Amino acid sequence: MRISKTAFKEYARCPRVFPLEQIYLKKMDVEGLFNNDEMERRLELLGLMFDSEDGEDLLLESDPQIEVMLPFYREVEKWAIRYADRQFNREFISSPDTKKQKCFSFRDGAHSFYCYLDGYAENDQEIIIVEVKATTTRKFKDLGPKIKGKRDSIFEIKNNIYQLKHLKDAHQPSYEKLFDRYSDVGRYVYDLAVERFIVENSIIHNFPDLQSKKAFYYLAVLNSDYVFSGKYEAGEPQYDIDQNNNLITFIDLTATTAQYMPLLQKEKEKILKSLCKADPDPAVMDKYCEFFEPRKCFFSKVCFPNLFKKGAISEYMNSSFFTDESGQKHSRFSLINARKYHLLDIPKSWLHNPNQKIQRECFEEGKEYWDYQKINQALALIEYPIYHLDFESFPCPLPRFIGEGPYSQSLFQYSVHIEREPGQCDIIKDHYSFLATDFSDQREDLVRELIKLIDLKKGGTVLVYNKSFESNRLKELCRIYPQYRKELEIIIDHIFDLLDVVKTRAEMYKELGFSEEESKTVNYYHNDLGGLYSIKKVLPLFSDLTYKNLDIQKGTEAIAAYAKFKSLPQADIEDLREKLIKYCRQDTWAMVLILKQIRLRAEKKM
Repeated sequence: MRISKTAFKEYARCPRVFPLEQIYLKKMDVEGLFNNDEMERRLELLGLMFDSEDGEDLLLESDPQIEVMLPFYREVEKWAIRYADRQFNREFISSPDTKKQKCFSFRDGAHSFYCYLDGYAENDQEIIIVEVKATTTRKFKDLGPKIKGKRDSIFEIKNNIYQLKHLKDAHQPSYEKLFDRYSDVGRYVYDLAVERFIVENSIIHNFPDLQSKKAFYYLAVLNSDYVFSGKYEAGEPQYDIDQNNNLITFIDLTATTAQYMPLLQKEKEKILKSLCKADPDPAVMDKYCEFFEPRKCFFSKVCFPNLFKKGAISEYMNSSFFTDESGQKHSRFSLINARKYHLLDIPKSWLHNPNQKIQRECFEEGKEYWDYQKINQALALIEYPIYHLDFESFPCPLPRFIGEGPYSQSLFQYSVHIEREPGQCDIIKDHYSFLATDFSDQREDLVRELIKLIDLKKGGTVLVYNKSFESNRLKELCRIYPQYRKELEIIIDHIFDLLDVVKTRAEMYKELGFSEEESKTVNYYHNDLGGLYSIKKVLPLFSDLTYKNLDIQKGTEAIAAYAKFKSLPQADIEDLREKLIKYCRQDTWAMVLILKQIRLRAEKKM
């Protein structure tokens, strides 16, 4: 059997993965899952595109979106190798076609382990291996303790290469994260270590002439501090290789990955044993499942089907552990492994968080929870007219327009519903929108239209849902277009978050005179929320309006639709524009309806 790097990582995750994969392959009548050459890119992209607003698992449901987005991530690989050629003064072997990349493999009995390398270069003395990841330097820069209020990273940068510096005792917890394959940084170190393990074993078995050469292992990642200058050739961005403003930065993990080798030898032996099992062991929940993360195991729904049912223990808010009467803490993992899958499986006396108590009461009695006192005081802060605002953005890994950096949330659309008096708003007549006509830079047009539309001279409120997104986008526009800073800052100052009314925001309610516990307690709860407060969860509780009849139904679909603007003829773009307008309009109209119903219910209790 041929085992790819991706398969190695998945099989090492849990002994159930291989037998479950075989059952899946037989059921789906396909040849491979983790040995698919594109699977590595797809798994990484699925993690990056995880719809945090909806909490939806995108795996196996997003192939059209992935196909649209993959070219943007392949561009990262192309530019990374260009930078590597310059950085190391070598010509790297690379290809956008995985099967044309440099491949290393070795046999162990009946099985063959193999990996393809994003970038490979060698000379008489050394080998350089570069693994490209579409992440940024931020997580590496921020890895370290805070000393006197300032982050002291375990890495230092020299000549565009991050290297481990001399570590102090205070650095040790951060350093250990490099060896946790499930941490933000550790997953990338582990990936490169598995690659090194396969390369080194391949050299021992197949290329004895390479054993005398010193090997260096680097990650190539996007520089989070990079700002695009706006240079283009033939309509495509050009990222100058500039020592003071590099798009790509390298992380030297040669010494770190070397420490992984004994562990990976043991993992290989465990994998070989798991390949002999036809039936999976009983499911055990642990860190390796990554169940509560975007990158959860492919087989989560197979192993833990009860956790995908209504009323699952995972619906409890703030529920990483529960404390019993004796003060002993019980983790979610231990409770799930004890077959406590349901909300009601947790004794009431273990619920110390007010929100968990509310959830339990609502579930047991089948009722809603309302805190009308807090809601009414929050509603009193909202002034008319209300500008219900929603943005759509494109988080391209490579910056497209001047002033942007990697993964800048580049705005291409807004929707506004203007509600001039309580309940006085029409879905069509009072709706205003902006949507880019193609894939070009139309951000300044969007800004000009927005500040013309939102007139706050006589007061008013800019209502959003989860204000950090809209506020941060407006602040970015202030930086990029300082000539509009004054008008944009007025909009920012008038933003009010509808989520603060539906859920809560402790700081705001403490300022209104509520106690700390009252401020942290939710204002509203319904069983159908399942512990989540996305607008798509909240809307059905206040209206029969649905996204199901729309061609575009969620944020990731909107991103993929806009991405198609780059390659489609104008007639097809216009068709997509109509669908995007309807989707974004639904978001702001949803806010109108939710606010209306909350106001009506709250007024009856005044």
